[in-house]
Amino acid sequence: MLNLDIPFLFSKYDDFKDKSIFSYKLFKHSHLLKTIEKYKNMCMISHIGSSIEDRKIFKIQWGDGDYKVFIWSQMHGNETTGTKSMFDILHFFVKNENYDIVKFIRKKLTILFIPMLNPDGSEKYQRRNSVNIDLNRDAIRLQTPEIKVLISEINKIKPNFLFNLHDQKSVYNIGYKCFNPAILSFLCPSVKGDHEVFSERKKAMGLISSVEKSMKDILPCTGSIGRYSSEFYPTATGDFFQEKGYPCVLIEAGNYPKDPLKKLIRKYKALSILIGLYNLSYHGEENLEKKYSHYFTIPKNRKKLLDKIYRKIKIEKKNYNFLVDIGIMIQEKFNPIKKDIDFLSKIVDIGDLSDFFSYEDIFCHGKKFYREKGNNYPEIGDIESFYFV
Repeated sequence: MLNLDIPFLFSKYDDFKDKSIFSYKLFKHSHLLKTIEKYKNMCMISHIGSSIEDRKIFKIQWGDGDYKVFIWSQMHGNETTGTKSMFDILHFFVKNENYDIVKFIRKKLTILFIPMLNPDGSEKYQRRNSVNIDLNRDAIRLQTPEIKVLISEINKIKPNFLFNLHDQKSVYNIGYKCFNPAILSFLCPSVKGDHEVFSERKKAMGLISSVEKSMKDILPCTGSIGRYSSEFYPTATGDFFQEKGYPCVLIEAGNYPKDPLKKLIRKYKALSILIGLYNLSYHGEENLEKKYSHYFTIPKNRKKLLDKIYRKIKIEKKNYNFLVDIGIMIQEKFNPIKKDIDFLSKIVDIGDLSDFFSYEDIFCHGKKFYREKGNNYPEIGDIESFYFV
């Protein structure tokens, strides 16, 4: 039996990742063009369509197997971790092409990968495309050329399994009892409700279950794997393809303390994809389908995290005194002049935040809220430019 030594791969990840892809949140179309140039003699690379602004959309093919796995990333232009993680896996395959495990996966699987479905959004580090349509809500109307490319490729290839790669916001905690950020989150899209199961959905649930169990031994002390909301979105691609009979898994790259560039998260995501590919090549759908019920034991994501909380601040207005917590979230915005990302810390909540956790807790012990200009009390949407005395 060929075993995938997950702890070993975790410890040696830096040896096999694609180091030409820098640990930075931006991954633009120009970066993609440079990256795929390295793989043109090792993988089959095809130009399969273009975006609204005429940037090329590519498909990368690796493997010779009959079982086809179709993966796409950056359908949201500012969600880049999946793209980087998948290139790390391709780099691992190419670098270690003579390893038994790599030869085995190559023989069993054909992997088809669209690394950047939304190149226009990626250029501006924005979620939506150049006319501000969310590609993940265009599976019914098919107005965007980008989604038409995805649908056309899947209809033509008829893959056995789909991986949909995303990044999620930093608000998700696992459970209500302690600070426990979602490092990764998985979703098997629902069609008629979360507990409605059928063969294709059981396969996706079983694969998620096997990956989650395999990842437990390499998780840090803080942070867990969660289950993303299974609310049905008929216009979303994952829900659409699941309804059409394709087993589909969404993998969300989460967050970890002091990892703003998601270096560690990229590592966990790459390994989760690799484990999924290995399990599909080795265990087969029938064995995975038998394990589907464990999927429901994976704890759900809870929106219980803020980036920063100032706790127990005294504010005054007229004759009233209040003791409040101030919740801060960091917002990312592309600066077209600098062609870089600006990070803005803004107030998103005020009051009793004792049931929320944060990546940074600051206890103010009744100090007074002040700022140079404006009211001496906080307001929702304020930029973090205040102080305490």
